[in-house]
Amino acid sequence: MSAQPQDLPPELQSSRIVVISDFNCPYCFTLNEWLNQLGVAERVYWVGVEHKSHLPFEFSATNQPDDHTTLLKEVADVQRRAPEVEVQLPPVWVNSRQALLLQAAVEADEPALAAPLRTAIFRSFWRDQRNIANAQELHHCQQVAGVGPDPERFLDPEALDRLSTWWRQELDRIPCMLAPTGARHLGLQDRAAVEAFVLGALHDPPAGPACR
Repeated sequence: MSAQPQDLPPELQSSRIVVISDFNCPYCFTLNEWLNQLGVAERVYWVGVEHKSHLPFEFSATNQPDDHTTLLKEVADVQRRAPEVEVQLPPVWVNSRQALLLQAAVEADEPALAAPLRTAIFRSFWRDQRNIANAQELHHCQQVAGVGPDPERFLDPEALDRLSTWWRQELDRIPCMLAPTGARHLGLQDRAAVEAFVLGALHDPPAGPACR
């Protein structure tokens, strides 16, 4: 049964489509690229959750065997299902925490720059194979998106932990999209299904008969 808007944490309550996502998820990257292609990336309300908090922060590290296997499988799946997205296998599957904290702060403080920033972060990792756990790389992403540098521009980590805990208990998969009606789009379906869910909720229907 779909959760109604009042059942959601305050951070997820919105009159727009809510996209629940993580930067180090290739399916989330694909969804973000499709939202850009559909011209609606700036019109959704994006919320980040940390789905693999144990991942390392450095490209010099080595992923655990099960993580490496999962990464290979998911990237291959995206490459097969969405060849137009041009996803590249990163050298190491890295931690997303600092990127999520930065993005959340910009979503709140400068919403007009939020979509360009999240696209820059996603593409930095999945297209350019750069380390988004690195502060210098996040600074580069801010420059690309036109976001001014601010070393204090980070969400309270407790808020991220609370959202991630709720997500793990209630959904436990990413990406997810939630409509104001309570409808849910779970996981990455095909592009047509994404388009139908998002455009059906964001576009006004054609005018019908009316008294004037």
